[in-house]
Parts: sequence; C-alpha cells; structure tokens
Amino acid sequence: MEPEIQIKEKSVSKHTVIRFNGHITWEGRSNGLPELIYAFLILENADQAFISKMIEDQSRAFINSQAMYVQRDQGAIIDLRMTPQDRMLVPFHNIAHIDADVLPMTGELSAPDEAGVERLSSGKEPLKQ
Repeated sequence: MEPEIQIKEKSVSKHTVIRFNGHITWEGRSNGLPELIYAFLILENADQAFISKMIEDQSRAFINSQAMYVQRDQGAIIDLRMTPQDRMLVPFHNIAHIDADVLPMTGELSAPDEAGVERLSSGKEPLKQ
C-alpha cells in the first residue's frame, strides 16, 4: 500500500501599511519639528473597503483629538508593539494637512519567542539593517 502524501499550503498573510503623513507648518518646523511626520496602521488580509474604513476611522480620531500621535524618533524602525505612551502628540496647530499612503508590506512580520528574541515563522531571526 502506498503512503498517502498530503501537502498543506502554508497560509500567508498579506499585510498592508497605511502611512498617515502630517505636513508640518512653517511655525512647527521653526519649533524643531521635521517637515513631515508619520503615523502608521498595519492591517492583515484587509480588503479595499476595510482599508478605506480604517483611514476614515483614524482620520476621525485625529480630528477628535485635534492632534496626531506619532513615534518619537521619526527616523527609527517602526516598532509595531509601541503603545500610545511611547509616542508623541503633535497638535493640529503645527500640522498644515494630513494625507495617507497605502503600501503593501513585503516579507513577514516577526514575533518574539519565549526568550524575547524576534523570529520569523521559519525560526530564523529577521535581517536587521
């Protein structure tokens, strides 16, 4: 009797990054802010309708708070586990306008193992640049 061979397809998640770009006023730049600030949302397996809804919801949150929460170090690698306490609040009077870019994320997201080391699903550590 021949053994049965089963091939299971590994489900691959598709991640989408929504980058909100806050364009800083000349007054904000003169107070030390960069020309552009960024806030990010990362979605998993999202369709276009959900992406649009998330852009609307996040824009509404910015408007309601009259500010944008952004990571403190704008040039650093994005930490997906960053909490609001790790971000800085930029008030609307420093922001001329906000637009958004929707970008596909290439690769996969890593997760910490039991020892706290970031690993990919293959068990390898992600390339650090």
